[in-house]
Amino acid sequence: QTGGPFYRVELGRRDGRISTKASVQRQLPGTNFKLDQLNSMFARHGLSQTDMIALSGAHTIGFAHCGRFSKRIFNFSPRNPIDPTLNFRYALQLRQMCPRNVDPRIAINMDPTTPRTFDNAYYKNLQQGMGLFTSDQVLFSDPRSRGTVNLFASSNAAFHNAFVAAITKLGRVGVLTGKQGEIRRDCTRPN
Repeated sequence: QTGGPFYRVELGRRDGRISTKASVQRQLPGTNFKLDQLNSMFARHGLSQTDMIALSGAHTIGFAHCGRFSKRIFNFSPRNPIDPTLNFRYALQLRQMCPRNVDPRIAINMDPTTPRTFDNAYYKNLQQGMGLFTSDQVLFSDPRSRGTVNLFASSNAAFHNAFVAAITKLGRVGVLTGKQGEIRRDCTRPN
């Protein structure tokens, strides 16, 4: 529906019967993570840097609440109120959409150019300094990951192929075996 790639989802995964916010909080990357932290977190699950960069491309759709990135646009450091890796014009737009003390329910699109299309615009945005989170923009500002960002920015097909490979690998992380968990008839709730 959003223009992303079609791929066959592997079925028959055994999942736990209980899912809590606390159980996943330390399993997701923080919005302020640097490249080493991102690589380390994904590597613990057998995912490569390329997998991590491809999965980050999911930020081409969706939204984020202002509080998740406000430090980057108002008080990044004593010297620089705005994060210098952030496109200045974009930062000013973000300030207008997310002024200080904004209602915490206010959210903006993570991809300011094509927010409803699953495409490689996310990577093109990173090239322009328009990554919403530090953990997004670092993928371009760190030379160790910039080449992959440039590849995905130049080829929607390369991004889609890498995303399918990475999301398939991610679906194999932490699968329960034996009598643990269950294979759900409806993935949104335990049987």
